[in-house]
Amino acid sequence: MKYRRCTGKRALYTVLFAAAVMFLSCLFGKNLAMANEESRSKAYNRYYTNIEIKEGDTLWSIASQYSKNSGMSIQEYIREIKAMNHKGSDRINAGDSLAIVYFREAGPKT
Repeated sequence: MKYRRCTGKRALYTVLFAAAVMFLSCLFGKNLAMANEESRSKAYNRYYTNIEIKEGDTLWSIASQYSKNSGMSIQEYIREIKAMNHKGSDRINAGDSLAIVYFREAGPKT
């Protein structure tokens, strides 16, 4: 049985394949490392309070203010507020009180 020598094209394809594998390994390795770093991100505690609705307030403006660090979109946060306050509609009136949830960075564990 005779073996053929690597031709120029075959050697080129082998080098290109190895380079592509190395590139993809670096790319996916970086993404995995970044995902691991995100899992170590800051922890936030959940708190509840009541607020009084002022003239001009909307559920959207309240959600924009209090949904920070919640991991929820504005729409999800509005649904959460409505469920907590047993509201069927988006209508709120000045002088009404709403229970809301907000998030603050957790302090160090002791």
